[in-house]
Amino acid sequence: MAPKIAHVITTFLDSNTSAWISALADHQQGCGWQVKLIVGRNSSPDLLAQKRRQGFRVTRIHSLRKYVHPFHDAAAFWELYRFFRRRRFDLVHTHLAKAGVLGRLAAKAAGLKNIVHSVYGASFAPTQPAIKYALYKNLEKLAGQATDRFAFVGRELHAAYQRAGVCNGRGSVVYYGKELAPFFKAAALSDQERLARRQAAGFAPDDLILGNVSRLVPWKGHHLALQVVHVLRQQFPHLKLIIVGDARTPAEQDYKEKLLKTAFSLGLQKHVVFTGWQRETAAYYALFDLYLLTSMPFEGVPGSVIEAVAAGVPVVGFDCYGLREIPGICARLVPPGRLDELISVTRQELLGRRGARDRRLLSALQLRQMEERFSLSRMVGRTFELYQPLLKNCASPNLKAR
Repeated sequence: MAPKIAHVITTFLDSNTSAWISALADHQQGCGWQVKLIVGRNSSPDLLAQKRRQGFRVTRIHSLRKYVHPFHDAAAFWELYRFFRRRRFDLVHTHLAKAGVLGRLAAKAAGLKNIVHSVYGASFAPTQPAIKYALYKNLEKLAGQATDRFAFVGRELHAAYQRAGVCNGRGSVVYYGKELAPFFKAAALSDQERLARRQAAGFAPDDLILGNVSRLVPWKGHHLALQVVHVLRQQFPHLKLIIVGDARTPAEQDYKEKLLKTAFSLGLQKHVVFTGWQRETAAYYALFDLYLLTSMPFEGVPGSVIEAVAAGVPVVGFDCYGLREIPGICARLVPPGRLDELISVTRQELLGRRGARDRRLLSALQLRQMEERFSLSRMVGRTFELYQPLLKNCASPNLKAR
């Protein structure tokens, strides 16, 4: 019989993570496998309808929510446990932190074997308060005991979990896939083309533009980016910040409101542009002079930095896992949370950008390395390799990669 696979994810929105899971599910369904998607409350109805039209079975668990809530979390665990007891799967693959902990523990308690977890970013980091750091680390270690294989999106993230005693030799690095061609095209634009695009977007030729492309959540540090602009606008009166992204859940909406109020209170209305969520982001990188990375160190390999490097945009920001794994990266990094140091290096880079806005183009070798490392087909193939030892007893003629 064909293998029965369940993918469990906390949020299923129009995002990078959902796109990666869709790519895995599409490939597995194409191999004739039975694929089930189990998603949380914060999921796009349109995206769920699309997956159903494609023939996927989808179950939505409303108590499975992104942020910690003991009552809802206990209910989600119970629902997942009951679901796994009723419907046996050959392999359960969990994604993101909340679904990762609850899904793995529920699958193990239900007696299922072959449990895989993908780690896209750290759920515990030294910048967290000590109690929260210890809690999340111990939860990951507990769930790790129920995990047969881990897939990490970067080497440094893998090493951190290995040092913490979470995965204990059961982890592999599976870089996620991205379509980079639009960003390579942005890098190849001439000075005249970039200037025309900036003017069409309402920016003056002498504006210095910082960019940030990410969901509006506190750990992405947009509030710190506002402070950078507030301090530096005295020296650089034409400084602008473009924030490409939006709040995607009700809990994140509060943070967005705080950002808007902060920008207003600091008098940054003419200096900061919030674009909202954008499906296609490559065009924005053509506007940026610098990419401002303000994330705390929870990233696996920051997807927006991969895009910035592909688009030839230099990076300034806080050091995170995975940055050194991006071929050809040009970055000035400071320790996480050191706002004064971030302001200092941003100032230095802006001084260097005055009158010299050349892209940092990748070499032919670096382009090839980027395309190979972050290939969608490579991600699918490496995940398949991770599954094979676990599914070797499944009597399926299609247990092979296409």
